[in-house]
Amino acid sequence: MSERRAGVIAYVTSAVTARSADAGAIVAAVLAGTAVGGPAAGGLLAAALTIPHLIGPLAGRLLDARERPGPVLAAAFGWYAAFLIVAAVTLPVSIIGAAAALAAAGCAGPLVTGGLSSRLAPILATVSTSDEPVADAGSVTQRRGQALDALTYGVAGTVGPAAIAAGAVILSPGGALAATAGLLVIAAVPVLWLPRSRQTAARDTSGGILRVLLASAPLRRTTVATVGSATALASAPVIAAALAASRGASPASAALLMALYGAGGLGAALLLIARPLSGSPERLVRIGVAVASLALLLPLAALLVPSAATVIAGAAFALVGAASSALFAATLAARTEYSPPGAAARVFATVAGVKVAGTAMGVAAAGLIAPFGAGVLILCAAGVCALTLAAVALDAAITSRPSRAARSSRSSRSSRTSLAP
Repeated sequence: MSERRAGVIAYVTSAVTARSADAGAIVAAVLAGTAVGGPAAGGLLAAALTIPHLIGPLAGRLLDARERPGPVLAAAFGWYAAFLIVAAVTLPVSIIGAAAALAAAGCAGPLVTGGLSSRLAPILATVSTSDEPVADAGSVTQRRGQALDALTYGVAGTVGPAAIAAGAVILSPGGALAATAGLLVIAAVPVLWLPRSRQTAARDTSGGILRVLLASAPLRRTTVATVGSATALASAPVIAAALAASRGASPASAALLMALYGAGGLGAALLLIARPLSGSPERLVRIGVAVASLALLLPLAALLVPSAATVIAGAAFALVGAASSALFAATLAARTEYSPPGAAARVFATVAGVKVAGTAMGVAAAGLIAPFGAGVLILCAAGVCALTLAAVALDAAITSRPSRAARSSRSSRSSRTSLAP
């Protein structure tokens, strides 16, 4: 078995397991907190677990500084697991104590998401017979790998919460939270088999990774597109609930719509593995945001045609899920191609962290808008995507002006030189 194939197998096994635990832990925190102290406690515990994702730059630095990513990631998974168990044990005694433990656990979250994703490109560029990478950032191999990574998130986002829901019934909400730690321990084993990273020396980012993201036009636009689209797409569960309420349907129908959303995302990821994206990552990201904006408008048809609302809403949510998955693969391609040498983990983890923040804002905003009706909520979500696309396009237009002016100036000087006697 080649080194690349072995690395990909280790990566996928670890990524699916660890990310299933990460997605399930949020559900388990809500269920366990609600069981002990009501919905407010559940929300507090979920926030405590997710907010630390914003420390992505610090977590990513740990990974960028190491040639062997496995031990760092295994330690992070172990840290995450240990504090999940502490939270489960502490919760019956102190909700605040459990929240503190979950905040400590969440500090490893950026390495489970963006940090781990940043290691896939070096794996795909690994060849056992040479020290030279053969898969550059824009190759078919890399694009196929990015779709595969999107698939791991989709599988984890489906399997993790479902497993926790079952575990909460069989054990208890607190027991399910503790059991989540077991998945992280399992994930820590294959991650040790990740190959060494063959990359150039780390770029000096003494000014901070946020400054790097702002100074690099492609990364800046990718970050804006990621956060804006995440804010809009985070409203999907609330839109599903609002559509169910508008038809007088049971809450279970909203869960079905979200299941179709997940199925659409998985289907799109599988399709992109077979037929990888091609072209400039920036262009792919802009197309992805535009498609997501249009897809978010599709559920309006369910309100306009009540007789076929169930079928239309189901198809619409599947397409929204597919658009979300394709956009995610495009943003992974952009992060891979535009990350400075030696700073990929920081870029990936930082963008993942601000994406989590955008998702949280999107859910909160959708909850506030929901009383105005499903139609208003749908239009607002699509509008956020449209505004994001406009902001990205405006940034690209402004940035390109100096380049056009410089080319024009050089052309003028060249013309004058050729006419000189």
